[in-house]
Amino acid sequence: MERTVRIQAPLPHIKSVNIWLLRGDPLTLIDTGPRTDEALVALEAGLEREGLRLEDIELVIPTHHHLDHSGLIATIVGRSGARVAALDRAAEYGARYLERSAADRSFSLELLRHHGVPESVIEANEGFWDFIRDTSEAYETDVVLSDGDVITAGGRDLRILARPGHSTTDALLVDDASATAFVGDHLLAGISSNAEIVPAAEPTGSRPQARIEYLGNLRRTASMPLDQLLTGHGDPVTDHRGLVRRRIGEHRRRCQRILTALEEGPANAYEIAGHLWSPRTVAEQPVLVVWEVLGHLDLLLDETRVSEHKFDDGSRYGKAWFSLPERNARGDDTGAPSLGVRATSTLYSGVDRSAESE
Repeated sequence: MERTVRIQAPLPHIKSVNIWLLRGDPLTLIDTGPRTDEALVALEAGLEREGLRLEDIELVIPTHHHLDHSGLIATIVGRSGARVAALDRAAEYGARYLERSAADRSFSLELLRHHGVPESVIEANEGFWDFIRDTSEAYETDVVLSDGDVITAGGRDLRILARPGHSTTDALLVDDASATAFVGDHLLAGISSNAEIVPAAEPTGSRPQARIEYLGNLRRTASMPLDQLLTGHGDPVTDHRGLVRRRIGEHRRRCQRILTALEEGPANAYEIAGHLWSPRTVAEQPVLVVWEVLGHLDLLLDETRVSEHKFDDGSRYGKAWFSLPERNARGDDTGAPSLGVRATSTLYSGVDRSAESE
């Protein structure tokens, strides 16, 4: 019997992660939950409700490398002998998980220092990286997939599409026959996905423009003829075009709030975060808030709505801050942010534009 079953595993701070069981040949799991005892118990209980055991799983496919989507792969393979299929980027990351996650950690700590996060705040949040390390595990991929490849899973053909942005390894698994896609965290019904700022490979000192890449890939997804997106967290999405329009509206509004904050004078990314979230959130989640601020600043930089500066303070990369550029010759500003003329101007190409102003 070919059927899709959602199994929810507990996940600290986010409540739960969706694991998708595809009944059919081969018996497949899409995503796995983190490597925790609680997640493993929830997965086994979900399988038992279907009259199955973990040992029955034949294929595992992660939508991306993050701990809550790949953490239990090695455990499942060890008990079932299942094969693993993954997009080439996720396969490469999985094979070198500890090395790559350590490199991401090193890069991110330098990023936080460069953008004004106090050393005391950085030290107080080392547990963020420890949690990633402790709930993840390296995994080997048996079937390495390239963008556009098709794999049979759970009695259906799934087309894999690279969609980096939320992570460097994001992929959609598209069942064209049913107009359904398994999308991981690419687009979520309840919250706006973050876009991590880590290199695609090892750190080089440059800042990847993950938010610009993410919005460009949302544009591509919005143009697809899909009826349902089965997500990594929360409920399925049944109007992906409308949801993308709402997410774009949210980005516009946050960009405008950043511009308003910079009217008070130049500021670094951590200081700007203080205008957007509570002091507690900024202090307890510096990695996430700096990623968010820098992603939106990249959109504004792409439109020349803000300027970025750096000064040498004797540290490895120096310190960065941002300001509004000089007004034009007539003293006018340039209007509301449009979110990247070069990066996102064709977001609604082939899509209903009626709600573009949201």
